[in-house]
Order: sequence, then C-alpha cells, then structure tokens
Amino acid sequence: MNISRNINVKNMIFFLVIFFISIGTLEFLLIVLDPYLFKGFFQYDRDLGYKVRPYNNHSNQFGFNDGDYPLKKDPKIYRIVILSDSFNWAGGREKNYTAILENMFEKHYGKHKVDIINAGYSGTHTGEQLILLKKYALKYNPDFVFLGFFMGNDFFDADPNRKRIVVNDIQIDIDRRKECVVFGYPIIPKSRLFLFVEQKYKIFKELFKAQKEKKGATFTEETFLKIEAAKLDFFNLEAHKKHIYDQNVNYIFNAIDDMNNLLKSKNIIFMVGIYPDEFQVNDNLLNQIFAKFNLRRDIYDLDLGQKLLKQYLDSKNISYIDMLNQFRIEGKKESLYLLRNTHWNDAGNNLAANIIFQNTLNFVK
Repeated sequence: MNISRNINVKNMIFFLVIFFISIGTLEFLLIVLDPYLFKGFFQYDRDLGYKVRPYNNHSNQFGFNDGDYPLKKDPKIYRIVILSDSFNWAGGREKNYTAILENMFEKHYGKHKVDIINAGYSGTHTGEQLILLKKYALKYNPDFVFLGFFMGNDFFDADPNRKRIVVNDIQIDIDRRKECVVFGYPIIPKSRLFLFVEQKYKIFKELFKAQKEKKGATFTEETFLKIEAAKLDFFNLEAHKKHIYDQNVNYIFNAIDDMNNLLKSKNIIFMVGIYPDEFQVNDNLLNQIFAKFNLRRDIYDLDLGQKLLKQYLDSKNISYIDMLNQFRIEGKKESLYLLRNTHWNDAGNNLAANIIFQNTLNFVK
C-alpha cells in the first residue's frame, strides 16, 4: 500500500513538473516569438506604447486609416493632417469624417487641391497624439494640423504615468516609469498566457452577449452604461473641488501647449475640434445613466469639460471648434452615434465633416 502511494506521489510530482515546464516554455515562446506569431491590428511601439500595424485592415505605411501620400508635398496642394483617436476609424476609410471632409474640399476647389490626411490611432489621448505628431504625422509636411479632442475620455484617460502597450495582441496598461524593455521588446511582470486567454475571452463573451441582446451593438447595455457613467464622472463638480482630475487636466494642457509651440515654430496652422460624448447629446442615454446608478443630477455640469478646455485654448489664442451645440440640435432629429459604441454613425460623421469644413474653409489657400 505504501509502495502504491509512493508511486502516486511520484506520478503527481512528475505531472506537476511537466505542467510547469510546459507553462514556462509557453511563456518564454510568447515573449521571444511575439513579433513573429502575432500580426494583429496593433503592434508595440517604444515611444507610443503601441501603434496600428502598417498595411493592416486598410491602414497605410504609418498605420493610419488612410492611403499613402508622398512625403514630399506638392506646393500647389494644401495639406491638412487630422489627429485624433478611434473617431478617425469609425466608418472605415471611405465613410469616416476625414474622408467625407476631403470630398467636400474636392467639390469646392476641384480634384486634388486639398489633402486631408487621417492621422489617428485608436485608444490614444492628446499626450500620446503629440508623440504621434512628432514621430509620424509631421513627415507629411502639413500646412494645417487639426486636433480632434474627444470630450468623453481624452481628459479622463490622461494619466501622465500610464503607458498602454501591446504584447501578444493584447493591450496592457503599465507605469511608464517602470517600463522594462529587452532587445527592443517589453517585459511585463505578469503571465502573458493568462492575460491573452483572459482578454480574448472577455472580448468574445461581451460581443456575443451584446449581439444576442441587440443586433449591431458593440457592448451589452449594462457594460455600455458602466463605460458612459465612468466618463461622466469627469463632469462631477465635487470631483473637481477635490482636485481629483487636476493632474489629468494639466497633462493635457501641457501637451496641447507643446503641440501649439511646435507647430507655430514651423508656421503650421493649428486648430482643435472638440468632439462631444453621446451622453452630452442623447438625453435618453443620460437619463438611463442617472437612473441606473442613482446619481445626483445637481452635482454634474454636462458642459464642464468644454468650459475647461475652451478657457485654456482662449488663454493661449488657439483656434477651436466646439461641436456640442450643433450635435445637440441635430441629435434631437436623428441618432448620431453607433449603437452602444461611443463613436459616430454615418450621420455623425457627416455632421462632423460639415462643421469642420465650414470652419476651416477660410484657412485653405
């Protein structure tokens, strides 16, 4: 009986050794073979944390949602670069507001008189877009740079110490002060295998449940309301009295200031477009959020983000377009956002393009 027990213990130990060796080998391979095995939408970028992979899902040489343009600009063509986040991807290449805007200029001035270059990466904020501008967008030698600022999360996500990186096709937020890079690749103190399985499962599960709930939805109603409620917190007056978001706001203002000074030194026109969040436009969504989470309406100022940003831009004499009022007016007539998605639908993209066109036409020479 003791012999049988000893054999079982040895077999268990042998099994555990093989198991941990296998897991260790997989972890090692996930690190070493990351650049070769994973060719998804994003890839690691030492400066930005991540970027869209070039020539992936119709992206161009820099990973932008656009075609390639000659880096040496024709002096007869006016060139506008539009920086932003995933708003520059909604609608694909043809129905995105940047493409619609280019068509508007073409109808006004004639074929190929104005280049509208879409230079946006999903999930980035202004601080990261400043890096993007320096590293890639300025290579186009633009005459005009337009910064799309999404009021939903560009302040909210702007933690100066956060760096979002991509490893094995998954996004991970790390402390940029503690980033460890070996031979050009990031090393993280977590199991890559566990993170990969966990994140892919969560994405699949959420999308499956969302589609089951309502066809065309990106998130379930519960998840979407949680996302919007989290972003709404930036408009909480009591949070600002406690200075909870001071660091985020100052980080964004410094990034805009650096962007403005850089472009001014190169005689490039600079303008900021302020994109509203859906809860600022859609009263039904806002009511759902307040009811779902039992929030006090009196401690929220739905225009607070715009007020803070416009006050800063005015102090620096930086031109801007606030789209909030026009989106509120048109939003009462039709839906301007995708279903539980936070981005513009076709109507929203068309409205944004028209607003930008009307406000930039006088700058184009």
